[in-house]
Amino acid sequence: MPKYYIKDGAESAVIDAETELEACEKAVLFFFNSFVVNGFFIVSEKGFDDHDEDKVYDSNTILDYIAKKQENRKNGGENT
Repeated sequence: MPKYYIKDGAESAVIDAETELEACEKAVLFFFNSFVVNGFFIVSEKGFDDHDEDKVYDSNTILDYIAKKQENRKNGGENT
């Protein structure tokens, strides 16, 4: 399972996850103490320094991902 370095400008975490979005979800739900509205998450597989390959996800994308997974669980569907 890949290791992702997630930072949101105030907090950071190293997360093992299948995907970048799953890593952001875990960071928000289990490691970060707050959620920045209209913020962003920087995701890297190389570390906390800035890299050209880093991905940036806005907080609305992460909220939508979490909501979709929760809805799927509620309906007995897969965790996608």
